[in-house]
Amino acid sequence: MEKLKELEFGDINAQRILAGEFEENLKSISRMLKVSISSRGTKIFIKGEEQAVDVAEKTIKELYREIKEGFAISKKDVEEKLFEIKRNLKSETGREEGEKGSYPEQKGEHKDIEKDERGVENFVIITTYRGKKIVPKTKNQLAYVKSIEKNDLVFAIGPAGTGKTYLAVAVAVQYLKSGKVSKLVLTRPAVEAGEKIGYLPGGILEKVDPFMRPIYDCLYDILDYREVAKLIERGILEIIPIAFMRGRTISDAFIIVDEAQNLTYDQVKMTLTRMGVGSKMVLTADMSQVDIQKSGLPGLDQILGGIEGIEFVYLSHQDVVRHPVVSKIIQAFEKYDKLSNE
Repeated sequence: MEKLKELEFGDINAQRILAGEFEENLKSISRMLKVSISSRGTKIFIKGEEQAVDVAEKTIKELYREIKEGFAISKKDVEEKLFEIKRNLKSETGREEGEKGSYPEQKGEHKDIEKDERGVENFVIITTYRGKKIVPKTKNQLAYVKSIEKNDLVFAIGPAGTGKTYLAVAVAVQYLKSGKVSKLVLTRPAVEAGEKIGYLPGGILEKVDPFMRPIYDCLYDILDYREVAKLIERGILEIIPIAFMRGRTISDAFIIVDEAQNLTYDQVKMTLTRMGVGSKMVLTADMSQVDIQKSGLPGLDQILGGIEGIEFVYLSHQDVVRHPVVSKIIQAFEKYDKLSNE
């Protein structure tokens, strides 16, 4: 059933930001939902299938509200918001827009995404140098961020795209800027993920730089690259391979151990005992991407689970905030691996 919806906004400048340059944001929504969207003055017109129009309306209103509250939005934010609204609709009605069938009940921590008065969208971790406010986008992500604040040691385990590293870096930068810590140490094992990179030029730090690139990507999204360079030059920020942690005691610092599934049992013990007074540590791991013969993480929840100040947080495909197809890819691989092991 076709529907025509007219939306009117009181702030022409906010409406223009919402539409985007050359109306790219509206075109993205139109393309993804297969609806017709046009803008005239302070009005936006949406035409198409009823359910798709409803999703477009909710997405546009949510984005407008965020702009009015000071959020900066990009094309990526528009796509993520649309995916979020669709996932909420799926949770509430048992089906996505445009689909007539029903979905089986999903097992997991949550079935929808909290926002506004229910807590998630208003929980701003930090505002990036571009003006974008970083917020948890799912209940599990919110629980993860709160766990970091509550505990001294947190293990975040889940598939790619669930925000394990990005949210940890965001919290770490916030801790540094607010004076809660005086140093950031970001580390990961220098393990080749299936391919040989050969002999790289330069010194040891230049050689391991490709392995550290994902961490740099997170930092450059939050801080200006000049600020990152200045922090590194002053020794306030260290981005190092895990081998450089040996023999150190790191106090008054926020330590992030990325790709922890590629640590051996001995490396895990070594890394965990680097924490000094006033330090906080987060280890992130994707157990579906182990690139060494035997990971040292399995069983740690039984060894350390009962210790106060230590918490294990588990994220799932429902917490993926990358391209919507990534969540489906993860589910497909999980299903295949499960069948293969039976």
